[in-house]
Amino acid sequence: MILCGYLGICSCYDCRNRYIPLWLLRLGIGIGLLYALVMLIQGRFGWQAAVAGMAPGAVMLFYSRLSQGKLGWADGLMVIPAGLMQQWERCTAEVLAACFLVFLAAAALLAAGKANKNTKLPFAPFFLAAVVLVWTVEEYGNRIGG
Repeated sequence: MILCGYLGICSCYDCRNRYIPLWLLRLGIGIGLLYALVMLIQGRFGWQAAVAGMAPGAVMLFYSRLSQGKLGWADGLMVIPAGLMQQWERCTAEVLAACFLVFLAAAALLAAGKANKNTKLPFAPFFLAAVVLVWTVEEYGNRIGG
């Protein structure tokens, strides 16, 4: 719930202003670090899991640099708290699902003639939707599987 609330606020900024403020990104990373610290103290996962959890966001930051800003650096920083609060596998699945959702939205907008190749779409709302989607599929799968 904390992650969804954070991503909801990021989504509002991203949709309205096409950027996410640095203070909000720092706050999210701080909350993610605090969450990871609590999980470490409780013995739920080791420090390696926390470091690995940041990998999807780090890869996005690297790709942002390679793509010369086609993918915003703030998107990578926004993903880091999600990775700190979850395992890296789940966070990676969420990033991939968000990319697929962006692809579907871009394809629909292009087909409708409402966008062109230079149209920029905010990533945060798609990432939020992907987090909810992956969580829902995981919960539904656990209930069916036993």
